[in-house]
Amino acid sequence: MSLRRHEASYASLPLCRSGSSERRSNVQTLLEHADRLGVTLDAEAVDRFRHYRDLLLAANERFNLTAVMDPDGVERKLLANAIPLIAQLPDDASRLLDIGSGGGLPGMALAIARPDLSITLLDATAKKVRFLAETADALGLSKVTAVQGRAEELARDRTHRERYDVVTARAVARLVTLVELALPFLKVGGRAILPKGAAAADELEEARYAIGLLGGRARQPIETTIEGTTLIVIDKRKSTPIAYPRTTGIPNKKPLLG
Repeated sequence: MSLRRHEASYASLPLCRSGSSERRSNVQTLLEHADRLGVTLDAEAVDRFRHYRDLLLAANERFNLTAVMDPDGVERKLLANAIPLIAQLPDDASRLLDIGSGGGLPGMALAIARPDLSITLLDATAKKVRFLAETADALGLSKVTAVQGRAEELARDRTHRERYDVVTARAVARLVTLVELALPFLKVGGRAILPKGAAAADELEEARYAIGLLGGRARQPIETTIEGTTLIVIDKRKSTPIAYPRTTGIPNKKPLLG
């Protein structure tokens, strides 16, 4: 099993704190969405969101983290998309796993909004994991850990299997595949919060057998104020059978369709 925790090194990514005056503009779009959903962001969180936006854009000039290339686009298409998830986080949650974090969304945004949570950001790509570790350090998010690895392998690790209160993932796979990766990490009583696009309802119907098999029960899909984004929320009702997830690549190639 190849799993690596990355510590901040600043060896290869120039994560500057200052940024241009354009990039230091206020995150008004983000604040508007937060206000609409009744999510309160204090001054420290707002400053961290600005800083995270700047770091993401600076790193994106060196290697591909996101197709969004401008500050306003990052706020509208990436950061604002995390706000509906914040509203769904249980107040008593303590551990969260973000699968396929990439540039850190939604996991890093959730860490900014809820710094009380211990958050693990999982990605298979070393460069992305290094960026996540360095960014968490630059933002002062001491309870964020970046891990390099595959969900199919990490879910076999007893320190991670059924240890999380919340699992999130964005743009990782079709829902029927994603639930096989996500549900084994959840404690009984935990919650998966999975943003999906326009095909969310169809994906949910396709995944219902897999959700039940893996110990979950889906709630009604939640339409958000973000155009084209629907939240699929799944409650973990019983332990996931030990046979799941299957080995790397199989959940995608041979989804659990019943």
